[in-house]
This record gives sequence, C-alpha cells and structure tokens, in this order.
Amino acid sequence: MDKFEFNVDDKLRPSVERALTGTTELDTKIASLPIPAGNQSVKWLILLLRKYRKLAPKSLRCRCVFEPSCSHYSELAVRDHGAIRGLKYTISRLRRCKSGNGGKDLTNLKTEI
Repeated sequence: MDKFEFNVDDKLRPSVERALTGTTELDTKIASLPIPAGNQSVKWLILLLRKYRKLAPKSLRCRCVFEPSCSHYSELAVRDHGAIRGLKYTISRLRRCKSGNGGKDLTNLKTEI
C-alpha cells in the first residue's frame, strides 16, 4: 500500500483524512465496537447511527471537522451516558461542528479507544 504524508494543521487533519480515505483511524475503531447487549434504547440508537453512516451520502459523511466524526462521537456518548444524556451531548457537539472548529474532540466522553 502506498503512503502519503501531508503537513496539515491538526485542526484540519480529520477533514483531510476523511476526504482522502473516507474515514479516520478513530472512526474505524468506534465502528468496530460490539453492539451492547444491555439497555435496549442504547442498542437501537447505536444501530440507527450505524445505519445512517451506511446510507448517508458520502458528501455528508465525510465533511465532519472533528475527530471522531459527529456520528461516531454520538455513538460513544450514547454508550457512555445512555440515550437521553448521550443525545444531549450529541446536540451540543453538532452545534460546535462548523468551519473554523475542528481537531480531536472527546468532550464529555469516558470511553478510552
């Protein structure tokens, strides 16, 4: 496999990496986590998020400026805090997701990846 190196500001790295490869290493790790067996609302929200990631157009999926992407962050937030608080943190994250922001953001998350 060929490797390329780019000298990119850390805030821009997730966007550049997603644009070139479609994902980042952290997003891939989160997507490979097993579906939790316990709480049904958490399980269904994670299944919905994963379905969204498969069905959403690439132009929408690959534009997130944060690491992990907003949908992957949402999955971790729901896993860590449950459905209601996880969705609250997701909405907060989506409000921050705009040009000029970016970089690694694991705010409010406990899970170590």
